[in-house]
Amino acid sequence: MSWETITVLLGTLGGLEFLKWLFNRKTNSRLLVAEAESAEFHTLQETNEFLQKQLQAKEERFVEQTERLRRTQDDLFRAKESEYQARLELALKKCEDEECPFRRPPNAQTPPKPGVTKEEYHNQNKLLIP
Repeated sequence: MSWETITVLLGTLGGLEFLKWLFNRKTNSRLLVAEAESAEFHTLQETNEFLQKQLQAKEERFVEQTERLRRTQDDLFRAKESEYQARLELALKKCEDEECPFRRPPNAQTPPKPGVTKEEYHNQNKLLIP
């Protein structure tokens, strides 16, 4: 084989590759664009899944915090109710007569208890008060 034959063969093969490239360049560019879009879509899909998981975790924390807040509020309402109940009982049992020996809570003017029951003492006072 001569030098000229080798050059012609290489030129022909290169020419064939050039013709292939020339005919397929639009198809090749579309394939490259499709691959890039596919990679971008995959990335966006992964980002979307990650954000969905974050949102779900936040919603679960929100539900948990809301339940905890409601339990705390229920406990607070029960405590207030028992406090008000105790205040009401105190108001009903509280003796306004400062001289009463059965006064609860006692004060400086409360005398020591006589040998009389509470009911007898109040019955005597009711008779004395017009």
